Amino acid sequence: MSRQAIAYVHQTGIADETAKQVFLLLAQHTETAGDPYRPEDIPDIMGLNLNDSDIPGLAARTGIEPEEFRRQLRGMKQHVPMDVLEHSDGVWEIVYGPSYSRPPKPRAAKPDLTHGGPHPFWLPGWEKFSTWGYEQGPGGHQHLYAQLIPNQDGADAEPRIWITPPRHTVQTVDELAEAIAEALAPYQPVRMPASLIKTWLTTAPLSSR
Repeated sequence: MSRQAIAYVHQTGIADETAKQVFLLLAQHTETAGDPYRPEDIPDIMGLNLNDSDIPGLAARTGIEPEEFRRQLRGMKQHVPMDVLEHSDGVWEIVYGPSYSRPPKPRAAKPDLTHGGPHPFWLPGWEKFSTWGYEQGPGGHQHLYAQLIPNQDGADAEPRIWITPPRHTVQTVDELAEAIAEALAPYQPVRMPASLIKTWLTTAPLSSR
């Protein structure tokens, strides 16, 4: 049980009581890092993977039918900004947190994303040494690259993650964000959506301004 996730649910102020009870149940099954006795330290990203076979038991705990529980999951985004992905293998991928409801404000001066670099990568835990940008390939073709280094590895460490040809040949920031999201998945308790990765590519946090 995550006290931080439960505290976040209460902060959202969901008016619909059934939706709130379903969300609280999801929070109880969410695992988060940090001190469990400091529920106010809410991570920016939280979530869980839910098997469809678990839904009848969860629905019974909230006093509703399994299909109504699924309907509540599908409609949860109407109450709280979040991602609810229903996969064909019966897994529900649910991701939520303050980064959805309180996105960083735009930077006063945005980086030039049409060429050049290196640009900083602002994802917490990776922001000290990781960079990305454009580079010229064979035949004069440009592509994007990223080299990502966890903060604890230090400035002289080899990147843990390289987004470069031939494995990755990406032309847009959206494509780069998707490639980084996939590469970071083994390092994260919950796979971070590419839309949030794009934010950390293009928008500095308030603390750095």
